[in-house]
Amino acid sequence: MLPQRWLGLLLLVAAPAFSATLTVCYHYGCARQATLTLDATDLARLGQRFAHVDSPASERAAIADTVSALYRLAARISPIASDKGRNPPDDDSEGKMDCVDHSRNVSGFLALMDAEGWLRHHRAAGVVHRAPWFVDGHFAARLDARDGGQSWVVDTWFADFGAPPAVVPLAIWMRGYSP
Repeated sequence: MLPQRWLGLLLLVAAPAFSATLTVCYHYGCARQATLTLDATDLARLGQRFAHVDSPASERAAIADTVSALYRLAARISPIASDKGRNPPDDDSEGKMDCVDHSRNVSGFLALMDAEGWLRHHRAAGVVHRAPWFVDGHFAARLDARDGGQSWVVDTWFADFGAPPAVVPLAIWMRGYSP
């Protein structure tokens, strides 16, 4: 039997993380950054979105909902709520985001979901790039099926702030997908 003082130390070391910190990029090319700190309550609320996941499709829906929720939390500490879909030519708002910003943010969001153990059917797979016509390059976050099946893209760049992300098969996205 462990002495009482060692038991307390063991519990402290084995305790799960009660917060998470994410970097939120904005102002094109990750020129500006904000730090989003999520406490245990935030993490519990976000994790509840995965409580009833029973298939890869329902997990992707929970992922899309969680990405939107994380962006809403990030808008509390950064000016990103003013972001417009795509890259409007006359957009000079402080919180504007290009696909580089979106891909880094969503990749970080997916990595958090994976690290928290919320993803059972998919895993975060970093950032993916396409350039179907040598110009018009585009970045987004990648999601791979854990069973070795289809890969997916989670892309928030297409729509104005607050809209759910496009979650589409990687193969379709690579061919120039645009909603």
